[in-house]
Amino acid sequence: MAGIALSLFLILALGMIGITVLMKTLQNYKPGRARIQADLKKIRAELAPLVADLVPWSAEEMEQLSFNQIKKSIKNGLVKTSKGVLTTVYHEPVIAWAYKKYVSRKENGLLYARTSNQEFIYRIKNGEVEMVVGEHFVGILNQTGTLVSQKGNKQLAQIVRNQDNLTLPLKVNNKLVGTMSNPDRNQKGNTRAFQYLTKMDKEEEEIALTLSILEMVKREIEG
Repeated sequence: MAGIALSLFLILALGMIGITVLMKTLQNYKPGRARIQADLKKIRAELAPLVADLVPWSAEEMEQLSFNQIKKSIKNGLVKTSKGVLTTVYHEPVIAWAYKKYVSRKENGLLYARTSNQEFIYRIKNGEVEMVVGEHFVGILNQTGTLVSQKGNKQLAQIVRNQDNLTLPLKVNNKLVGTMSNPDRNQKGNTRAFQYLTKMDKEEEEIALTLSILEMVKREIEG
């Protein structure tokens, strides 16, 4: 009798585990707007301690951004999550970020990043990235590395990609505003990530930073 009872218990336990896995899979498969908003709220709360330690953001920090990462954490499983903090070349923490990969055969994820005074949201799916800064929808980054407007498909910015180059030219409003270090060629964490070539207005700086953050953490979230 004891053996039968144990067997029934194991069957029930395995059944509950199976139901739990199934429910978690369904919750993280093709998430809708409500699910994305719930995950954003959770990510904000989890990153709060890291955001509290960030140095105040200014144009100087933009020029000093590096690929150096601290406080990295990766959790693999049915749903992959990761987070970390980007620093300046002087090892000052300036950007906290977190990523969640949803259940999908194709790329499907949510990336959230914060400076001391601004937040950046990236909805990654089907080879494209919808970008939001604060409450402002910036645009959609397509598979060619071109950022286009949501309406009218107007080109806003472009990362000129070439895997063999040490730097990647960045154009905003058809103007070459700077170069980004190529993550595929620059393996040292303390490499300066961005170099200004011309003065930018506030909107152009916002676009440049939004694209730069994604480029800097891409290796972390794709691995």
